[in-house]
Amino acid sequence: MRWIVLFLLFLGMIVNFADKSIIGLAAVPIMEDFKLSYAEWGLVGSAYYWLYPVTGIFGAAWADKVGAKKVLGFLMLTWAVLQFGVIAITALPLLIVYRLLLGAFEGPFSPVAYSHADKWFPPKQRGFANSVVVSGATVGAMIVAPLLVAMITAWGWKYAFAALGLASLVWAVAFQFLTKESPVEAYEKAKKKAAPEKFKLKDLKYILTSRVALFTTFAYFSTYFIVVWLATWLPLYLVEVTGMSNGQMGFAVAAIGIVSVALYVGVSILSDFVFKKTQNWKVSRVYVTGGAMFIGALGMLSILVFDNPIWVITAMCLAKGLTYAILPIGPTIMINEMPERRGLMTSILTSSGNLAGIVAPVLTGFIVNLAATKIFGYNLSIAFMAVLVLIFSALFMIFVRPTEQVQSDESELSEQVGS
Repeated sequence: MRWIVLFLLFLGMIVNFADKSIIGLAAVPIMEDFKLSYAEWGLVGSAYYWLYPVTGIFGAAWADKVGAKKVLGFLMLTWAVLQFGVIAITALPLLIVYRLLLGAFEGPFSPVAYSHADKWFPPKQRGFANSVVVSGATVGAMIVAPLLVAMITAWGWKYAFAALGLASLVWAVAFQFLTKESPVEAYEKAKKKAAPEKFKLKDLKYILTSRVALFTTFAYFSTYFIVVWLATWLPLYLVEVTGMSNGQMGFAVAAIGIVSVALYVGVSILSDFVFKKTQNWKVSRVYVTGGAMFIGALGMLSILVFDNPIWVITAMCLAKGLTYAILPIGPTIMINEMPERRGLMTSILTSSGNLAGIVAPVLTGFIVNLAATKIFGYNLSIAFMAVLVLIFSALFMIFVRPTEQVQSDESELSEQVGS
């Protein structure tokens, strides 16, 4: 059963990030239809994240109380309604409202998915399990790009969006009928008596004062600048700066996605392997992840020196694949610090990281608009993101020292019966 749950969470993340990325892949026809400037396009990209951090926290806390299965099904149904509703969009204000609402209801998905996967896998496998969930994000955002571009070209961007709404509906039905809430539901009911059900101020105090929580969140935040930039601006960058056609751009985005999945899943497997051998959280989770992020940021910086299209794609593979290591490992570190609040801890991480989503699209839009040339503007945005990751990955490795915990009874139980 655990592998069915993981596979469906993987598919759900594909839909989640396809919803996010299709706006970037459809940037050219949308900007032409509504006569948008780069600054206005940055506003469209940013709107998705205006409520995303807030709803992520509340949605994950709600899932801790009523169960992840119910919450995830409800979220998918709202995505379906919103994606079908795109057909009625006729002006920029409606486009912004649609993106704002979609972000609001997609915000809780990632933290709830990480938390749900955590229940089904023991600590020594959680890095891999979360990397599988995260890889769904890359598949949705990048690997399916040629298919999404083909749909946009063949049907128009509105009907391509509606097709994703249909995918959301199918997933919601499948998840409700094919999965369970937990490996041992009776055990979960007994455990509930010992777990606090309401958020307490002492929990907030811990989150605000813990160096582990603070610098893990900073590292996640810095990487999310790259996540959002890739989803919103990479297609335009490849077309306008490197001179690719829309078809070439679609395949380039897919290639970056495929290679990057192999890289960050590999980093997660390495992290799990080191943890299994050493039982040392600092070495296995922090040094492995922070080191990968640092190298990935250097790869992104290299684009400023070597601008050959082939190297640009190679460097983007390294940047995405290695900096994304924090996405599956970060939730594992946060949950380890406060296991009884797993949903809340992952939502604090992902929602705080997604604050970058509010800033990154608008900032890039204004930089490109104000720069002397498009190339210079794009390069400035790339340099800013790379330096941000370099700084926060270094701080992450210096200051984060996770609590060393032995495998919990729940984890042992899930390992025995969850397969």
